[in-house]
Amino acid sequence: MVRRLRLAAESRDVGRLQELLAPNVAVVIESAEAGAVAPRVVMGRGGAASALVHGLGSHRGRRVVARSVNGQAGLLLSDDGRPSALVCVDFVGRLISVVWVRLHPELLRHGNRV
Repeated sequence: MVRRLRLAAESRDVGRLQELLAPNVAVVIESAEAGAVAPRVVMGRGGAASALVHGLGSHRGRRVVARSVNGQAGLLLSDDGRPSALVCVDFVGRLISVVWVRLHPELLRHGNRV
């Protein structure tokens, strides 16, 4: 399922993404960057699909690979060879219910913590 999520987001296929997402899906985006505000939460298929296309979509220098995150399905994003985000995916049945995104390498220093 995470592979299908990655492929749909990389190809910017919003329709296919929405098919993978639960109706009440949440995308939680957290940053450790200095001055960062509280985590941002995007609710619902439409907003979640847009956020995922923006964050996981294909960009020059971006690489997205499957990786276990705290024993769960996940993705590691690298930009120009440097880790930039860790993504963890939760499921309800066969649909994605929550996508947790941790931005910035400071949070990645200690391994698989999300």
